[in-house]
Amino acid sequence: RTISEALKAEAVHQVVTEGRSVAQVCQLLGVGETAVRRWVARWRGQQDPPDRAPTQTQADRQKIMALEAEVARLEEERDLLKKSIAFFVRENDRPRR
Repeated sequence: RTISEALKAEAVHQVVTEGRSVAQVCQLLGVGETAVRRWVARWRGQQDPPDRAPTQTQADRQKIMALEAEVARLEEERDLLKKSIAFFVRENDRPRR
């Protein structure tokens, strides 16, 4: 079934601008949910992202740096735990006298 561009645009408009749910639009226009979700996703992908303020990008950089430091700390803890486990496994494998 071929669906006109006008119907697709109307479906997107109903979801994006009017705030209707995808299910409501599907019932209203008689089209499938998968198609409407795909049209809305395609429309959103074509929109220009809003400009970010310099304070937002600076805050993002700070957040990334903090998260990278946290990842490094957690990796160190993980490595220490791995070494501890290996040590205790070796200790338990030794024959007892």
